[in-house]
Amino acid sequence: MCCLYTQNKIYINHHRAESLYGSTALVTIYHHLGDNKFREIQTCYQKATKHTENTEIMETSKNTLNLDEVEKFGKLSAEWWSPSSPLRSLHAMNSIRVPYIASTLDSSRDGKKRRILDIGCGGGFLSEGLAEHFHTLGWSDDAIEIVGLEPNSNLVQIARAHLPKHLEGKVTYLVDTIENYVTQNSNPNFDTVVMSEVIEHVDNPQEFLKYAISAAKSGGSIYLSTPGKSVFSWMTLILLMEHVLQIFPVGTHHYEKLVDLKDTLRMFRENNCEIREVRGCFYNPLLNVWHWNDSFKPVAYAVHALKSNSVEKLNP
Repeated sequence: MCCLYTQNKIYINHHRAESLYGSTALVTIYHHLGDNKFREIQTCYQKATKHTENTEIMETSKNTLNLDEVEKFGKLSAEWWSPSSPLRSLHAMNSIRVPYIASTLDSSRDGKKRRILDIGCGGGFLSEGLAEHFHTLGWSDDAIEIVGLEPNSNLVQIARAHLPKHLEGKVTYLVDTIENYVTQNSNPNFDTVVMSEVIEHVDNPQEFLKYAISAAKSGGSIYLSTPGKSVFSWMTLILLMEHVLQIFPVGTHHYEKLVDLKDTLRMFRENNCEIREVRGCFYNPLLNVWHWNDSFKPVAYAVHALKSNSVEKLNP
């Protein structure tokens, strides 16, 4: 048996699987789930692709917070740092994203403090990982500042409680949204603004990205990573990771909320940002290891952009 993807539809072919594709991951998934369950998931995918096909990113508004998404991740607060947590893959992602984000900063020791904003920091995986990285390199508290923004207060408490004493001078966690933070801070002026595995969980991604970019200084870096929006990401992230391997709870990701790479690049350019690099990401769930692999951009990607010196300040 085999599932074939054509024109945003999934078909099950009972006769030509071996001749067309040989032994494929979808064959294994199909047998694991059974016909009824697979067709149920297939129907959900078809509804999502039909709903979002040939549409632009939804219209903007100043509220980008999705309360259901905030509550969903808040329920994982008690097991956030557990090695067996459903979020272990996100923690493992630090191995590639921490050194990459660190490389976006000017590392010259000129006495100026470098500032990083981690939007949607959750329980602190990335903020703490970045602080530990710079501590290992010998950066003092006067040389680096990391601000983690998270709208869920329970997750902020988890992040604060887990932060080691020797990193407390480098990291500040705030219960806040990016739009409110920018509104309340007239000149955020961050050297690097980070949105890692966040934009697929917000409402109004175009508005979200605009506020995030406004927090960077002129010429500053913006780093964004997120799943792609393609049949390959659906197969990998939702079908395989959620329904088969159960690495993530079912419902962690919704296909209709994923953002296609071309839309992300368009939004960056509309906000006068220069695209410096686009990388593909590959996750091995058996080893819990991430690698950069540009062949996997349709599955997961990361974008490094620079804010133009000519960008006007956002007027909330």
